Order: sequence, then structure tokens, then C-alpha cells
Amino acid sequence: MAPAPGGDLRRPLFVAAVVVAAVVVVAELGMSLLVGGNPSGPVAGVATGLGLDADVVAEADLSGSAPPGSGIAFLALFDGLLLFTLVLLGASLVVSHRAYGRVQGVATLVVTFLWIVGGIVLAILAFVQLMLMIGLFVAVPFGTLAYLAVWGFFPVGDAALVLGLLLLLKIVMAAFLVASQPRFLQVKGLVALIAVSVLLQLVLGFIHGFLPRPVVAIGDQLWALVTAIVAIIWALIMLIGSIPAIVNAIRVSRSLVE
Repeated sequence: MAPAPGGDLRRPLFVAAVVVAAVVVVAELGMSLLVGGNPSGPVAGVATGLGLDADVVAEADLSGSAPPGSGIAFLALFDGLLLFTLVLLGASLVVSHRAYGRVQGVATLVVTFLWIVGGIVLAILAFVQLMLMIGLFVAVPFGTLAYLAVWGFFPVGDAALVLGLLLLLKIVMAAFLVASQPRFLQVKGLVALIAVSVLLQLVLGFIHGFLPRPVVAIGDQLWALVTAIVAIIWALIMLIGSIPAIVNAIRVSRSLVE
């Protein structure tokens, strides 16, 4: 990622954009805890039809607490890369161009490598949970009942509210960036990051609104896995892109020593 355009850059607006980007990531991690299925009470009527004790099912909490939706939380895995990119651009404002050239490549290499490792772990966990959810759902009747008890009543309305707020924050962030320096629109990597971030969120909202409510949690979990894979691929691209910067920094250091 190229350093931020200098000169007429309005720094307060740029700082505001970085702050909003950070708020987005924190909101995705925090508000996702509010989005999950209800405990097993709503399926008591189904239990009666299967000849089970409805009172026992209604009082049971198979998960210990309402399980959070994974889709919103996994958006942070991609939006964290956007935040990191903005922080790198901000660093170019406070350090010399030579120092920035040396630090940027190494920082990107280290962060993206750790991001890839963490993303792979999260993707595996997401896949395992997705297989568990699907396995329970198709295991009629008792597996299906267990699935409905834990994940069958995804709060679509709450999720839509959270996603709407996140979309508003991203629009504000983009507006601050453009207002701080219109030439940011020419930074293709940054524009692509923001576009993909918004696209991932819009598709998640579509999944929540399109699927029948009993299987929304499965769609949410599937898109969480897709989001993790997209974040891993993007981090890999950033890691590969950091190598030339590191090589150039090494060459400059050698020339200064010689």
C-alpha cells in the first residue's frame, strides 16, 4: 500500500476515518454477541408432537446461553485488514519516508502472516461448527429438535439492526477518507478493500433476510466461513506484496553501510 498522499491531506478527517474503522471492528466483535438463537423454549410445541416432555425441553438450555451469530463477528476478520491498512497510511504521516519504507514491509509481513494463521484456525472452527449444525438439522427427528433448540430461532431483526449500523459507519468512514484527500479514490487497493468489506456485509444481510428462519443460522455460519477464506486470501496477497518492500529496504540498508 502506498503512503498516504501528502500536501493538502486534511489530517483530522483522516484520523476520524481511522477511528470510525476501529469502531466498526469493535462493534462487529462486540455486537455479534447480541445476535444469536434463543434457548430451547420455543421448540416445546415441536417436542410435544414428537411425544417428548415439552416442559423438559422448554426448560433445557442446550448451549448454556444463546449462541452468537458467527457471520457478523467474522466480518471483523476482513475489516481488521482494512483498519491495519489505514493505520499504515496514518504511519506515513508521522514518520519519515525512508523509515516508513523500512517499517511498512516488515510490519505488513508479520501482521499478515499472523492474520493468515489465525484466519485458518477460525476457518477450521467455522467449518466444524457448520458440519455440526448441518448434521443435527438432517438427523430427524431428535437431531433436528436439538438444532432448533440451539440455532433455530436466529434473531433476524436484531442482526439487521446491527448490520445497518455497521453499514452506516462504513459509509461515514469512506466519506471521511474522501473528504480528507480525494486522491484516496485512486488508491485501488484501498478502494477494493472497502468495496469487498461492504459486499461481504450486504451478502450476509441478504442471507439473513432470504433464508427461512430455521436455517438462517446455517447460512450465517456458511458465510462466516466464506468471509474467513476471503480474509485469508487477501492477507496472503498483502503478505506477498510486502516482500518487494522488504527487499528494497534491505538493499538501501546495505548501500548505506557500504
